[in-house]
Amino acid sequence: MLIDLKQLLAGKTGRVEIDHEFPLDDPELPFDTAVEGVKYSGTARVRGEILDIGGCVSLSAEVSVGYDTECARCLAPLHRNLTVTLSRTIVEAGSLENTPEEDADDYLEYTDGMLDIDTPAAEEIVMSLPTRELCREDCKGLCPKCGKDLNEGDCGCVKKEIDPRLAILQKLLEKQ
Repeated sequence: MLIDLKQLLAGKTGRVEIDHEFPLDDPELPFDTAVEGVKYSGTARVRGEILDIGGCVSLSAEVSVGYDTECARCLAPLHRNLTVTLSRTIVEAGSLENTPEEDADDYLEYTDGMLDIDTPAAEEIVMSLPTRELCREDCKGLCPKCGKDLNEGDCGCVKKEIDPRLAILQKLLEKQ
């Protein structure tokens, strides 16, 4: 969505409110680079404001999205909600030419008084996704031998396994 900043830039208002939802299946947005195994549900929502304080225009918003994934240990399906903060200084397109590249992420550029909010919101979501999720902190995972979910109970598999490289040492202990 493009946010019209013309009234704000002309000094006719000091604040622009944002309450906007956007679809997550838009091919123009960077969701294809997201963490593997994550499926987004519904739409993403951006709520916040753009303020002009003494000629410094800044965006402060929260971006919320729901997604489905699986536990990294037991593979149980999970639904999670993610809310991230999006804070940027807004500048006119082309004014960042002399800005160091590492500082460029602190800014959003507008063109002809219009600011694209969906792309930076989507980028913030993708960058904030956890690399792995757990169904609970003490998840026991799956048995590496039989594949049973150990959260549901013990599987009965023999857990003591000797590293084959150290098996010869075990034989020496048995001789004594």
